[in-house]
Order: sequence, then C-alpha cells, then structure tokens
Amino acid sequence: MGMSTIELVTLNGLPIDLLLILLVLLVGLGVGLIAGLFGIGGGFLVVPALHIILRIPVAMAVGVGACQVLGPATTSLLARRISREQLRLPLTIAGGLVGGVLIGATLLNYARNQSLEIDRSRVPIEDLIVLGTYLILLVGIGLFSLWEVHRDRQRRPLKRGWVTTWSIPPFGTFPEFQQSRMSVTVLSWFGLCVGLMAGLLGTSGGLILLPGLIYLFGVRTHKAVATSLVIIWIAAAQATIVHVWYGHINAQTLLIVAALLVGSTLGARLGSRFSEQLGGRTLRYGFGWLLLSVAVLIAVELGDLVFI
Repeated sequence: MGMSTIELVTLNGLPIDLLLILLVLLVGLGVGLIAGLFGIGGGFLVVPALHIILRIPVAMAVGVGACQVLGPATTSLLARRISREQLRLPLTIAGGLVGGVLIGATLLNYARNQSLEIDRSRVPIEDLIVLGTYLILLVGIGLFSLWEVHRDRQRRPLKRGWVTTWSIPPFGTFPEFQQSRMSVTVLSWFGLCVGLMAGLLGTSGGLILLPGLIYLFGVRTHKAVATSLVIIWIAAAQATIVHVWYGHINAQTLLIVAALLVGSTLGARLGSRFSEQLGGRTLRYGFGWLLLSVAVLIAVELGDLVFI
C-alpha cells in the first residue's frame, strides 16, 4: 500500500502516516526557506513536492496547497494595517478572482476521474493538466526572471505598467496607480487568471500575482505586496472552501497542512537570514534558475507518465 493512502500501516515498525508527516515537515521547511529567501511565497513547490516526491494524488496535493496558504496569508494580514483605500484594488480584482477559482477547481474535479489512453496505458488527465500547467508557468516566469536580470545588468530596465494604457470601460480610481483612472474590466480579467491558477494549482496564483502587479500594472513594490496579501487571502479562502466541497481536503489532509505550516514557519526564519546576505539582483537570478530546475523535475514526471 502506497503512502498516498495515509493509513495506519507499518513500514519496518514505523507507521506510514507518521513517516509521511515527517517527510511533509521537510517539504514545508523547503517551502518556507524559499519564501524567506526570495521574498515570494514558496507555495509553487507544494504540489510538485507532494505529488512527485511523496506520491500524494494531484487533487489532494492541490487542496493541501490551497489550504496551506491561508496560514501565512492570515498572519501577514494581521501584522499589517490595511486601510479602506488599500482594499479598493483587491476587492475590484476579486470580481474576477471568485469566478477564476471556481472554474479552476471545477476543471480539476472534472479531470479527477478521467484518463487518457496513450500507447495502451491509461494516463490520469488531472496529472497532465496540473503538471503541464505548472511546467508552462514555471518555464515562462523562470525565463522572464533571468531576462529581467540580464536587462537590469545592461542598465535597460523593463518598462512597467503598459497594461494601464488599455482604455476599456468602466473605469475606477485607485491610489496604487499614478494615472487618474484604471480599467475595471482589465483588473477583473487579471483577477480571473489569478483565481484560475489558485483553483487549479492551489498556489493562490502567487507566482503571477506579484509580478503582474509590478510589471503589468506598474504598482510600486511595497504597495504591490500589501495588495497581493489581501488578494492571496481571498483566493486561498475561496479555494479551500471549494476544494473541501469537492472532497480534495478532508480530516487526513489537515494533518498534512499542519505539518507544512510548522515546517514552513521554521524554514522562513532561516531563509530570511540568508536573504539579508544576498543582493536583490542575485536573488532574482537564483529564483529564475530555481523555477527552471523545478520545471525540469515536472518535465521528467510528465515524460514518465506519457512515454513509460
């Protein structure tokens, strides 16, 4: 019986469920280390690590990833004083966020019991969709990070905020933007994309959220962080509820969530200390290569599914 069953079976006298929890603690340590080191949520590591390394089913791993984000997001929000003005932009983006989370989680649930026949073998469609999306996302953002560092070294920084020039009514005013008005439609579509990633991948869309606010909308970094915290909390809360509804989160998976939270809390402290010793450009460069390294592991896993 595999570890993904999380049942009280012994392996050399050690209960498998206890062994699994200890391994999840190590995964959480790595996730927290990345979060503290690079200043961005390490949640993108949760699903690949739980599925590829610990062989936990994809749908369950996604549900755990969505639920786990709630812990640090809530702690970060409580540590900050968010004004009403700062809530205007996140709540506007939440207009598309809600629909995106529901679409992503529903798509995952639909693919959960489906399979595709390739060379006389049955390949789970949920694995193909989730891992394939991860692969595209990580490769794209990883290459972008390396390119952005290369441009910065040549003193040719990227132009930010080009999406804000799109004049699609209706419009609203937000303190985060320098111009007098911003398209609510564009913000809602951005929220839809972030929510789709949260529902489908369980990472709350954090990988595209903060870079999107900074590079697409031109929001200054410190304002983007405050805005993203609210959006992440909304997305994670809704994704958790939807995944509970679909049965991707249950009493057993809550043990995994708790182990991830403990491990990530310890890892974040270590990562923060190391981060202070490295420059911003070095961190962005290392982050790009980290994303590409995880993408390679996912590509190998997809190759095993399709060709073996």
